[in-house]
Amino acid sequence: MILIADAHVNTAKGTHRHFFRMLDALEGTREDIVFMGDIFDLWIALPGYEQRVHARFLAWCRRQGMHRKIGYIEGNHEFFLAEEKGDAFSWATDRAFRIDGRGSLFCHGDRINPLDRNYLLFRKLTKNRFVKEMLRRLPWGPFIAEIVKKQLKHTNPTFRNHLPRKALLDLLSAARTSGIDRVFAAHFHQEAFFEQNGAHLHLLPAWMDTGRITRFDPRTGRVVHLPWQALSEGRMPRHRRVPDRAVAAVKIG
Repeated sequence: MILIADAHVNTAKGTHRHFFRMLDALEGTREDIVFMGDIFDLWIALPGYEQRVHARFLAWCRRQGMHRKIGYIEGNHEFFLAEEKGDAFSWATDRAFRIDGRGSLFCHGDRINPLDRNYLLFRKLTKNRFVKEMLRRLPWGPFIAEIVKKQLKHTNPTFRNHLPRKALLDLLSAARTSGIDRVFAAHFHQEAFFEQNGAHLHLLPAWMDTGRITRFDPRTGRVVHLPWQALSEGRMPRHRRVPDRAVAAVKIG
């Protein structure tokens, strides 16, 4: 299984070119793929708000979905994606968590920290049926999209740049109680590893910052973070529990 998080693809910055080169490289693999949220810098999945790159990505997912499972977890930069474009994926969700039935939990991570009240309020005010129907009817969609994009960058910079260790460990403890032994989360743009009472939590690298993806083998529990270029170059590093020296490792219990 390959996990991709926080790509924040932006055509103005040209990052879409590298992103679609990565998708080309992924076609040479056989694993299922989970997009862990915030894949585009902004994606309002309604007519008049989408760009060509969104359509190109959806077409790729539909093609690849014929050969493997393609999952998508909405992040804080996606709006109404699971409901409007869910048919492009094997599964897509706007819920806080996705449990695979094999002891693993996947989440974007934007709702982990209960102290991030400004963002949680912003999410509640913008991700609802009333706003969705209002956006469908307003003629100045691109202007509103730019306002939303700017607001997203200012709702929670402090909370996004600092790991909420207590909230993460609380999530890991609750997951373990529910029979889940491995949690994957994104959003914080930091690689980190936590272990508590035999359960593991992996914070995934942000593709936008590092160009790294995550490979997870559900049969063995092996997790490795690697540059996406390794997919096409055949360089598959051995599994290491903690990817590199920059990664925080915490063991509790």
